[in-house]
Amino acid sequence: MKTPVSRIVPGKVILYRGEPCIVLEHRKEGTLLAVAEQIEQSFGKTNNFKDEDNALRVHLNGAFLDSITQGHPEEVITRTVDLTALNGSKEYGTVECKVAPLTLDELRKYHGILPNPESWEWSVTPWSTPCVDDDHVWVLGLLSDGYLGNHYCSGTRGSRPAFLIPSDFAVEDDSNPLEGYSNRELIEELFRRVDK
Repeated sequence: MKTPVSRIVPGKVILYRGEPCIVLEHRKEGTLLAVAEQIEQSFGKTNNFKDEDNALRVHLNGAFLDSITQGHPEEVITRTVDLTALNGSKEYGTVECKVAPLTLDELRKYHGILPNPESWEWSVTPWSTPCVDDDHVWVLGLLSDGYLGNHYCSGTRGSRPAFLIPSDFAVEDDSNPLEGYSNRELIEELFRRVDK
């Protein structure tokens, strides 16, 4: 059954154009989704997602975006992604893009609704930056046991990238529409209808 994504509770898996995605949050500019199944990709030559030749950014905002939207990339809303490093360095600033891994702050925010990944996966948050300790290679990631760790940026790891879609976009929701009612409420409604 198709329903506007704004009616889906965060934490629920829906189908966005056939792709299983987790509803993370309803924001004023749209609804934030994360793909439910990991994709594999190296991060890049450096830990700066903002670099124009960053392998993960290029893939996510190119071939991946085209694939997941089935050729309708305009459906996805551009968002501002904070690239503050784990140690607080703001050297990389922010980046405007349509698709990106979650930040450390987002991983914490959605901790209760985002299942642990199958294997180690990229966040978009650098471990540090060159201006602090000459670090431009380590990236923060989420481990399958829920712990956070770092990995060398040129390695190939998993990613469950996130993206924003308009809140009125209709998605597949296979949940039972009666799920929100208690047994008592359902029985009372049945009796009410029988008594008519």
